[in-house]
Amino acid sequence: MNSLFVHCLIGFVALSSIIAKTYASPIPQTADEMGLMQGSPPEKIIDISQWDKGPYNRWAFQHMGEIVPTAVISRGMGAPTILRNAPIDSIAKLTFKTKDGKQLTVEENLQANYTDSFIVLKNGELVFEKYYNGMTPETRHLLMSVSKSLTGAIIGNLVEDGKLDPSKKVIEYIPELKSSSGFKDVTVQQVLDMTTALRFSEDYADPKAEVVKHEEATGWRGRTEVANLGLFAFAQETKKVERAHGEVFHYASINTDILGWLIERVSGKRFVDYTSETVWTKLGADRDAQLSVDFLGSPVANGGFVITTRDLARFGQMILDNGKYNGQQVIPSKWVEDIRENGQNSAWQPTKYSKIWPDGFYRNQWYVTKDDQGSFFGVGVNGQHLWINPATNVVIVKFSSYPVSADVERGMKDWAMMDAIARSLK
Repeated sequence: MNSLFVHCLIGFVALSSIIAKTYASPIPQTADEMGLMQGSPPEKIIDISQWDKGPYNRWAFQHMGEIVPTAVISRGMGAPTILRNAPIDSIAKLTFKTKDGKQLTVEENLQANYTDSFIVLKNGELVFEKYYNGMTPETRHLLMSVSKSLTGAIIGNLVEDGKLDPSKKVIEYIPELKSSSGFKDVTVQQVLDMTTALRFSEDYADPKAEVVKHEEATGWRGRTEVANLGLFAFAQETKKVERAHGEVFHYASINTDILGWLIERVSGKRFVDYTSETVWTKLGADRDAQLSVDFLGSPVANGGFVITTRDLARFGQMILDNGKYNGQQVIPSKWVEDIRENGQNSAWQPTKYSKIWPDGFYRNQWYVTKDDQGSFFGVGVNGQHLWINPATNVVIVKFSSYPVSADVERGMKDWAMMDAIARSLK
């Protein structure tokens, strides 16, 4: 009896030690380590109602074509542009300070902060590249709201061609939105800058928030009545609040889906085909991109791009180089200049972002810090980042799978890390 008790006690202590180590470890488990979608048939499958939350997103973000409907953005038949390797291994050991004053190395943060991939370009050269959670250079990953910044850049071609006037009302191009009190009086520029006075909450923790029904309309929650009607039907029901348009930056993802609709309406082409023709075939991308579409085939421009880490880095380098890449003008230089210089700081001041970057603004779907480096960026929930520092000629991409969508603390760590890296590469 005593011997059996001792053996049981030893076993219990050993098991407790394993459990303690598992939960104390700063390194998140990978999708494979959790057994997600492993086996034939798999035992641990993805919950379609929560695929974008942890732990399911550790697998789902790299397999979007198996989760929701997607369309292809063709890269064409040209050869990929070469990203010359010029490794700077010391980046991994670079230390930076977090908001709470702690010192972390880049490698420590990458390992602990649910990183899937990470790339740093300096002068267009690949100086640092890391992959985690089973991801590889060939793997496509969901951009979430970094998609907004891509959409805001792409639409500049229509402005340059004289087909779209940012000062005109949206309903001049999409008369169907006359039924929406939220959109019937807004200009294209107000949609681009998200100064539309919409009744739209982006609080992912609130089941009654408009963003919940919006995500349902995109098809991201499976087949429902709302999903069957589609994204554009949802847009036509969007309401206005008492505030005037054009006064305050109010983040509302439906704005970007209106831009997607504008691109299709004005160009006369599907969003994916227009993006392929004007951008993706010119970048020398490694792979075709994908875009999430609703059940009617409408583009989920607000968060549905799915591309490789290197291809997003190429896109970022193109923006840094005033819209030119691979020997071609991909995005008009005037449009890139407009993004970086012509925002409305007064609309930014009432928001939380002014506490971090008091001189900044949001312009054409990009965050512009107006810090001493001229840094600007795109960001998406669950830790998707595209950071550009013009002063040091640095582009940084981070794909992640944070368990919680809007994890401010993790996001602030990543911002601090990317800023420190960019500043160090003088």
